[in-house]
Amino acid sequence: MKGMSLLELLITLGILSILLGISIPDFKDLVQSVSADTTLKKLATAIQLGKSAAIKNRTTVTLCRSVDGVTCGGSWQDGVLVFTDRNRDRIINEDDKLVRYITFPDSKGHIRFRAFQNKQYLQLTSLGVTHSQNGNFTYCPFSGESKFARQLIMNRTARLRFAQDSDGDGIKEDSRGRPLSCD
Repeated sequence: MKGMSLLELLITLGILSILLGISIPDFKDLVQSVSADTTLKKLATAIQLGKSAAIKNRTTVTLCRSVDGVTCGGSWQDGVLVFTDRNRDRIINEDDKLVRYITFPDSKGHIRFRAFQNKQYLQLTSLGVTHSQNGNFTYCPFSGESKFARQLIMNRTARLRFAQDSDGDGIKEDSRGRPLSCD
């Protein structure tokens, strides 16, 4: 059995270095894209859980941003608190139950919620629809690159859809057809 010469080893390492140099930028893009998609899918799951809990328990369910999983506050990317809220005060009281606290540990960006009436919480009725509140959750990566921006669009009946890239330019469009921007 014959070993490799130093020249063969250097050529092999050179080729591997070139291949790695080409693939690393694509891998970084893939990681950012997966992080964006995963974050908004978890957020959609939180809303669906809220709808189910509202219908099942025949009461209002509140979804709010939460940093500690106990009270509302912080930023959306910190976490989402989902709980029954019989008196609609956005506080977990004695008759309320925690449905789920969802965090985004792998998120590489921030989440912004824009809604009718500019409320920074979401309440679902016992019918599983919002209290006349439509809006969207927009995810922007910390890098600010719009190609990794994502949006979850919600109508007043709490029906969800993800923003699409309808013109094929690599940037998804909002509900009005405008490119998502992280500025």
